[in-house]
Amino acid sequence: MTVDDMKSLGDDSRMDVTNDEKSDYRNSIAPSHLSGEAIITPAHIKDYYASHPYTVPDNVDIKRQPITVGFLVSFLVDARGGAMRGCRHSGVRVIVPPRCAASPTRITCRYVRPKKIQHPPPLMEGEALASRILELGPVGAKFLGPVIIEVPHFASLRGKQREIIVLRSDNGETWKEHTLEANEEAVQDVLNHSFEVEELNQIEDLHTSRITRILTNDFPHYFAVVSRVRQDVYAIGPDGGTVSSTAVPLVQAVFPSNALTKKIRVGLQAQAMEPELVSKLLGHGVAVSPIVTVEPRRRKFHKAITLSLPAPKPHTQGMINQYSGFASTLRLLCSITGGQNKAVWEDVTGSTPLSFVKDCVSFTTTVSARFWLMDCRNFSDSARMATELYNLATHVPFMAKFVVFAKRVSNFEARVRVFCMTDDKEDKTLEHQEHFTEIAKSKDIEVLEEKDIFMEFGGNLIPVLQSGDQPKLGFNAFKENRLAFTMRLRDPDDEPVGRIVFMNDPKVARGEPKQTPICTLNLILPKDVLPERDSQSDLLSLDKDHSYLHHGGIS
Repeated sequence: MTVDDMKSLGDDSRMDVTNDEKSDYRNSIAPSHLSGEAIITPAHIKDYYASHPYTVPDNVDIKRQPITVGFLVSFLVDARGGAMRGCRHSGVRVIVPPRCAASPTRITCRYVRPKKIQHPPPLMEGEALASRILELGPVGAKFLGPVIIEVPHFASLRGKQREIIVLRSDNGETWKEHTLEANEEAVQDVLNHSFEVEELNQIEDLHTSRITRILTNDFPHYFAVVSRVRQDVYAIGPDGGTVSSTAVPLVQAVFPSNALTKKIRVGLQAQAMEPELVSKLLGHGVAVSPIVTVEPRRRKFHKAITLSLPAPKPHTQGMINQYSGFASTLRLLCSITGGQNKAVWEDVTGSTPLSFVKDCVSFTTTVSARFWLMDCRNFSDSARMATELYNLATHVPFMAKFVVFAKRVSNFEARVRVFCMTDDKEDKTLEHQEHFTEIAKSKDIEVLEEKDIFMEFGGNLIPVLQSGDQPKLGFNAFKENRLAFTMRLRDPDDEPVGRIVFMNDPKVARGEPKQTPICTLNLILPKDVLPERDSQSDLLSLDKDHSYLHHGGIS
């Protein structure tokens, strides 16, 4: 991308029509004109980027949400019932149907900071809180009928690969799964039997995406909304039975009669692995099956159960044997660790015979654990490679937004702050006090928990960095993920416009295959120049001997 190309740069954002409603110190984020002769409009920009090799920009409108009436921390409910939404940015809504409260009750409902919880919910590998923990009151309150609590969550469920479960703590110390099912049919049944048609019409947004609905007859101390790999649960007893996975249909576990002496809940998880991810980390000579877990782990069966898994699929055709009777490169890996302990992979191929039926591999086991098939020639390293790949696969995916603030301190440079937000307030207090302007905001983008996000730049805006550095932003859900740096105009005679591209991995060398961006934002610096003031959060100073990141742009 050349500077000439960027003269008509912009993004797909529409004009900000709510600017006159904002505070006086906030500037327009979508100026209709910039200094100089060139006129930059969204139409110019959209036409230009329609032919750009990168994806269409992920910018969305920057606007304030309207103020709504709701409760701050608590509200009073009586026999008439009602629906109230939290107005402190939580989005939580409590629906108490009529005749469910036996007497006037003050309901408390609020998010709590993790540091205030002495006994947080126990989370296993691949699990994470999908929203902040919800504190309720009065603790132990019982209702005459089910109450609905709607909690927004920020987990990426990837179709049917992952799911949301709800944990509850009645005493603030121990946690268990909340078992009252709140499927759409159950929720509608409660509403239809409790509210008239006119009242139902007032209870809006019942089908909003990424909302978890909790149906409960009583209030615990805490509710926790958790994201995990989808788990199919069946009740299996002495008569035996078959457990199948909905996420990966070819995965199943067969329990013969008398494998269990009493009826228990048996869970089966199947986490599929993308061949592209495997080849990227381990090369084209390795392929793996889905990771299969039988829950509860570390249980010994009275008779061996039979597990069936799909055979590993290669990234490129022609790598794998046609499995029939014997495959010298196929290894069976097992981890018997349970609970919150990290998986420790061992090669158990020598002690476990494998059988092959079409595209599936079957084996027997007397212990519940995690199992994994790996096809690799250097099988002495199979456990090490499995650990590396598994650590990458257990990063929990979230849906977040990228938001960019800028303050122009001269005609040639600006202070920039980039955020990756889950439930943060977009109106950042610190940035407003320091007269920053929000210049770009993305749609919801999938990002991985505890992973770095790398940035590349194009157009006439480049970061001021140490030579060879690349800006990166670590993501942690429900925390403030902020990166501050200085940007300069590459060509002072051109317009202050550019593009920022977010990547999962560091910048590749020239000649290597290009990465696919997870998000692309177009930037236009504010027109007004504000005087520089001392700021503890402006981390980069021009007094230091910085050099331009010559290869930081996208080409």
